[in-house]
Amino acid sequence: MNAEELLSEQIVENINIDDEASEGIACRSNKMASALAMMLGGAITNAFAFSGSNYLFSHMGSNANEEKIRHDKAIEKLEKAQQEWNKRRIQRLDFLNEQLQKEHHAEHTFEDVDQAMKQYYYITSKQLTPLSPKPKLSDFYTPSEDQKKREIAFVVGGMVLTGFVVWKLK
Repeated sequence: MNAEELLSEQIVENINIDDEASEGIACRSNKMASALAMMLGGAITNAFAFSGSNYLFSHMGSNANEEKIRHDKAIEKLEKAQQEWNKRRIQRLDFLNEQLQKEHHAEHTFEDVDQAMKQYYYITSKQLTPLSPKPKLSDFYTPSEDQKKREIAFVVGGMVLTGFVVWKLK
């Protein structure tokens, strides 16, 4: 093999390596484009789902307005109850932290009521009544049967529509 043949063989190898590298770059850019398209598609789908569901639920059924009013009143009651609960929680924390400091056992200021109550009990042997559980929406609102049925119908309809769109795009 002469020098000319070796040189031409080396050039061919370099071209093959460059082709493989460009294929790898193209593959990565295709993956990146796919990921970006999926992300944008998901964002658009979510936007339509949220705005569409609000619109549809506002127009579904005769008692949709009554249900919305009940839900809104329950939310207001929940907010008020959570404010009261937070106030009692903070008062309890302040009391416990103060008592532990008076006893000279406060290594740090507690932020968790349960931990502070345990520490207080270990030090003073005094059992305090636990705080009531944090209020949640289900304490103030239960959806009507009609509302539950409409929600199920909406979810099933959305799944069928999504399945149809995916099937058509395939």
